[in-house]
Amino acid sequence: GTSDPYVKFKLGGKEVFRSKTIHKNLNPVWEEKACILIENLREPLYIKVFDYDFGLQDDFIGSAFLNLASLEVNRQTDVTLSLKDPHYPDHDLGSILLSVLLAPREEQREATQSLRLSELHRKSHLWRGIVSVTLIEGRELKAMDANGLSDPYVKFRLGHQKYKSKIVPKTLNPQWREQFDFHLYEERGGIIDITVWDKDAGKRDDFIG
Repeated sequence: GTSDPYVKFKLGGKEVFRSKTIHKNLNPVWEEKACILIENLREPLYIKVFDYDFGLQDDFIGSAFLNLASLEVNRQTDVTLSLKDPHYPDHDLGSILLSVLLAPREEQREATQSLRLSELHRKSHLWRGIVSVTLIEGRELKAMDANGLSDPYVKFRLGHQKYKSKIVPKTLNPQWREQFDFHLYEERGGIIDITVWDKDAGKRDDFIG
């Protein structure tokens, strides 16, 4: 009776931002910011909402268009968009709430700094693609604690982007089932650094491998 929603934003057929996935929720709160470079105001921002399905094709929930030319320059505008599905025009598919600020390019830099957006969002228009990672499980990890078990978690790093999994207590065969995204920039390729740790309360975590 729930969904695992995430949102894709497209301009001119090109994906310019993708939100994180919020699991088991029909009223997700993202609170994510993106700074997108607009070349043509006549091109609407296309917003598509999907339900993430582990190992399967994600389900389309609904979509909406935001007419950028209708926005007032330098004024933060709260927008509520009703989601539609062209195949089921009469269905109520919920709505998506955005807060949008349209700023000229030179002012955009100051606005970006004042919001202290991460480097990730400042470079959002340079994305080459998205690496979607699903951390499934660990098998036969090394025991790091006196009880013959570990409390494992995993850290991922790609350039300046980082992700840390939840801790699964007292096991050598942890099940995580977590999904997250890294963004690929124009730089060629990149290496994801993956390290596994054993959580220790009150002292330094042990490195497993």
